[in-house]
Amino acid sequence: MIMDCKLFWVMPQISNKPLSILLSTLFLSLQGSQGSSTSLSSTKGSSPVEDGDGLVPEVDEVPAVPSYISDRYKVGRMLGDGNFAVVRECMEHSTGREYALKIINKGKCRGKEHMIQNEVAILRRVKHPNIVLLIEEFDTYNELYLVMELVKGGDLFDAITSANRYTERDASGMLHNLASAIKYLHSLNIVHRDIKPENLLVYEHADGSKSLKLGDFGLATVVDGPLYTVCGTPTYVAPEIIAETGYGLKVDIWAAGVITYILLCGFPPFRGSSDDQEVLFDQILMGQLEFPLPYWDNVSETAMELIRSMLEVEVDKRYTALQVLEHPWVTDEGLCENEHQLSVAGKIKKHFNTSPKGTDTTAGVSVISLDDSFSMQRSGSLDFYQHPAMYWIRYARNPEHDGPELVQMFLICVVIKKSYPESPL
Repeated sequence: MIMDCKLFWVMPQISNKPLSILLSTLFLSLQGSQGSSTSLSSTKGSSPVEDGDGLVPEVDEVPAVPSYISDRYKVGRMLGDGNFAVVRECMEHSTGREYALKIINKGKCRGKEHMIQNEVAILRRVKHPNIVLLIEEFDTYNELYLVMELVKGGDLFDAITSANRYTERDASGMLHNLASAIKYLHSLNIVHRDIKPENLLVYEHADGSKSLKLGDFGLATVVDGPLYTVCGTPTYVAPEIIAETGYGLKVDIWAAGVITYILLCGFPPFRGSSDDQEVLFDQILMGQLEFPLPYWDNVSETAMELIRSMLEVEVDKRYTALQVLEHPWVTDEGLCENEHQLSVAGKIKKHFNTSPKGTDTTAGVSVISLDDSFSMQRSGSLDFYQHPAMYWIRYARNPEHDGPELVQMFLICVVIKKSYPESPL
């Protein structure tokens, strides 16, 4: 099995080898190092250390923070730490509410300041019910503090593998959430560039409904012309990124198409062997899409037609986020007879690393937030199943435009990198 880690580099043309081979070589070297990804939100969970008497807990000393922060928040235990960031619990004195405080050490990320500035600048701009929301920040000479509310949850795969009932209707609701986030980002000319299940975090509402929130904007950028930086995660990367022909917003649609494929069968559409990523990249470049039996026997043709339109190699023919949202499979018009339960949880567990997330495991701690000012509305498209199954909210209203005072809540979820084997069958 190989780790599905994140790629982020600029590839100079210094070799006659095909780009897919160069990508393969670099990806395998990243895999061998087993280091953390380049995501600004990637952290390493705190773990025991070994001494002469065996394993003992690490001492968690609460750091001193500026008085204008400590006057508002009581800083508590560490939730995770990484190369240049630490995430801690904190409590607001005036309300007693618990939050997550992400502390970025500027001294440890010299040379990468532009990445932090870019990510935070984008997070400041975006405000959508299906996107991570940055609420408050404190910028000092040595650190950058980001405050978010604390709710521990899981990612997209966690939701599927833990549900007792899962159907096409659930998958459709998930895609609606994701496409809504993508449409909003693209309306601002922002491309995410690293959409994958690990970055889709599940918020569970008090009434039992669920919605997805897109997190980790470490690779996001504003598109004002063709982009050429090779970045993303191999399984979900679009062909135009690999080909270095220049790319734009629609790489996010490709990634969403890969995720939709996985949601319906449990394994990715393009797969390489564990020791040769060239096969994977060649498959992506060709875009030869298959729906092997018996895994797709009970999936509707409408769903497969949508996936084909999202995984279109020719960028001009590939769907936009709006077209995805207007597709019958997503609007719910094509789902009236698709209540058949999908058996994908076992395949996801087999083909991706979905083991329990412990504190002694290297993990990506994605701090995401929920703005409760977005009042989730139930409508005819709301999918409802009695607990412990899932039902997904598709539409949301923003009361900011209706007058009510904004009440903000925040969310943190700990997610683990996934891995997959060389074959789904």
